[in-house]
Amino acid sequence: MNFSENFNLHESINTFSLLWIILGIATFVILFYGKVTAPFGRHTRSDWGPVIPNSLGWFIMEIISPIGLWVGFYFGSDGTMETSNQAFIGMLLWSIHYLNRTFIFPLRMPNKKKKMPLIITLSAMLFNSVNGTLNGYFLGSDWILHSNYLLLLGGLLFVLGMSINIKSDNILLSLRKPGETHYVIPRGFLFDKVSTPNLFGEIVEWFGFMLIVPSFGSLSFLCWTLANLIPRARDHHEWYLSHFDDYPKERKVVFPLIY
Repeated sequence: MNFSENFNLHESINTFSLLWIILGIATFVILFYGKVTAPFGRHTRSDWGPVIPNSLGWFIMEIISPIGLWVGFYFGSDGTMETSNQAFIGMLLWSIHYLNRTFIFPLRMPNKKKKMPLIITLSAMLFNSVNGTLNGYFLGSDWILHSNYLLLLGGLLFVLGMSINIKSDNILLSLRKPGETHYVIPRGFLFDKVSTPNLFGEIVEWFGFMLIVPSFGSLSFLCWTLANLIPRARDHHEWYLSHFDDYPKERKVVFPLIY
């Protein structure tokens, strides 16, 4: 592919990325202000069609993201799989995150009988395939902003966010023994400040990723992360308040001291 063709393709993908960002913003408005709650986890309902095991649904919808990432990377690099060290750092961190979310987290779920609607799995697959492939293309083609300062700051935030996310998940997973289905108020660590530190950690993580490899792809993924996780955090917070009379009223939703 010559330079002119490559430039035209990249401009088309830039345009798609901007449209994808706009769609993410619209999704946030619908989920947050329309009070639409995704029916999985503690919010599972029986009126959203066929269901599948929760752990299987998590595996299927998460594995799509690293697959899409490497497919996009392959085509972005014109099949050479060669790019900058900065882009490879982005590829590595993305892959590590989804190694945990795809294989480790589902296996650690204590309630193996819990179900999730198939439609949620399919919609998440679409979301993850687009975001994974889009970011893989930008990393493979190396159309990212190069800055050692942003790389360092972003790397620190990514590690901090992942640490918060994993530690929070560990606390949540330890609240119940295998087979137990009841919910318990989580306490300790950042749970004393916000209802959803696991989601806060993931937001910090992907903000760091955008700083490591700034592009329309990483920006769009951060927008979609905010669009999905902030309404979900609000729903979790309100669920706790409605189900536990002694739930700490001083806890914020997802951002310590802010919201």
